[in-house]
Amino acid sequence: MNETNCDKASREHTIIMALGITALALLMLVSIAGAAQSTNVWFHKGSELMSSEKYNEAIKAYDKAIEINPLNWNAWYAKGIALEKLGKSNEATKAYKKAVELNPKLLNYGQ
Repeated sequence: MNETNCDKASREHTIIMALGITALALLMLVSIAGAAQSTNVWFHKGSELMSSEKYNEAIKAYDKAIEINPLNWNAWYAKGIALEKLGKSNEATKAYKKAVELNPKLLNYGQ
């Protein structure tokens, strides 16, 4: 059976589209992995600052982690601790609430 030019062009178009979609998916995975790594860097920087009792700087680091990944409940929770250390209980409560919203298992912590 002879393949027409139209059939060949359609098949080539399908292959090109599949390759494009695959490339896009790979770029998205690389981007997500990079964001996760960057979030971890800022979270750990905040933790180091917390251990040095540099709470204002720690909050800024946690804010960067949250900016990169607003779903990072660890960063929200740690920010709450830093705010609490500074006596900012209203702001701390908001951060804790966000952490619990993202990870309801925190409500069972220690039980």
